[in-house]
Amino acid sequence: MFKRIGILLVSFALATAVFSSIVWAETAVPHEDSFIYLPLVSKPALPPQIVQFTVNVPIADPGETITLSWQTNHATTVTLYHLFGGVFGSFWNVAPTGSMSYTISASSRNAENFALFANNDAFPYTSASLMLPLTCPFTWFFSPAPDVCPQEAALLSASAEQRFEHGVMIWVGAEDRIYVLFDDTVYTDGWNAYEDLWQVGDPVEDPSIVPPAGFYQPQRGFGLVWREQPQVRDRLGWAVAPEVGGDTAVQRTSYYKYNHTYLKALDNNVWHLLPERSDWEKLIPTTIQ
Repeated sequence: MFKRIGILLVSFALATAVFSSIVWAETAVPHEDSFIYLPLVSKPALPPQIVQFTVNVPIADPGETITLSWQTNHATTVTLYHLFGGVFGSFWNVAPTGSMSYTISASSRNAENFALFANNDAFPYTSASLMLPLTCPFTWFFSPAPDVCPQEAALLSASAEQRFEHGVMIWVGAEDRIYVLFDDTVYTDGWNAYEDLWQVGDPVEDPSIVPPAGFYQPQRGFGLVWREQPQVRDRLGWAVAPEVGGDTAVQRTSYYKYNHTYLKALDNNVWHLLPERSDWEKLIPTTIQ
């Protein structure tokens, strides 16, 4: 009897071991529909940076070719602008890091200005500016001179001047132009300029116009402008002396706009015509060419 009980216990133990092995094996085998879920870790977006924005020379000549270089971080879009008169001009979409050659216009004066803009989708743009000074190819015909480069060399020309009751007329032959400078401030324009349309063979003056004693009717180009341009005669009045001939020099500043004009006067002073025909003055230079 005891022998039979022992055999049953051994059989039960073996069956339990086999069943445990099957369960362990079944749970150890991965199923096709089993997944492991891991947390997603995202790298935070960083703002764009302009590490450097440089040019290969400290100063350049008009007409010279220069090299602009830049390096940015975390930027997806980079744009290089050429500034003209403080406003955006030409532009180039460029690589986040790189360089570009640029040829300066021969007529450019004082400085060349550039701006670099870098941005990405997560942050607003960042920017950097660069100013490259330019050499000045010309000198002023008088001193003390303006603090900017003249746009061109001095234009040397035959000239004439005539004084009126309330202003001056100046003829610059090389420009075929007559400048009228008014003494009054009733109107917004302190001076004006007109094309010289008088030709040899045209009437020198109008015989029907008789000036008061001690005054003169202007002749030739001065007379044509005085007679035919609105308000000139009323504002200037009669000429107080005959016109006088001589020579002059003309130069202008080189700003983007609102430029000044300088004319050598017959008495070796300088007529200074302010921008937008707003006003004028007569300068007394220390030296004049």
